[in-house]
Amino acid sequence: MSKSDNKLIRVAKYNTELNSIINMDFDAFTIYRSKGLLTHLINSKHYVAAKYIDFLPDIIKKPDYAGYYNNHIELVKCYRDSIFISIKLDAKNNHHYVATIFDIKKSKIDSYVNSGRLKIVNIPN
Repeated sequence: MSKSDNKLIRVAKYNTELNSIINMDFDAFTIYRSKGLLTHLINSKHYVAAKYIDFLPDIIKKPDYAGYYNNHIELVKCYRDSIFISIKLDAKNNHHYVATIFDIKKSKIDSYVNSGRLKIVNIPN
């Protein structure tokens, strides 16, 4: 285990059913988050997103919207708040991790859908 592995927490496996939605062909891989992510969110005053940190596995497994943009998989799940996460694909270090998490307004989601950046996910439960 490398030194950087000690700073990461396994969150979920990538849902390969998303491949057809985001027009990619990824094999299943493990997605991590930094142990310091919650502290970072609180220090940055991202309190809404911080409330959903334990929802990351659900967001990754069953997002409502998905896209691929700038070497990141972007996922949105709509709870009481809509939560956007971006998964950085770091093939060089073979670590795929949650790079960003924040709450997002419906108007912004609609804008991303209209531009093609995000697509609606219709994966049966």
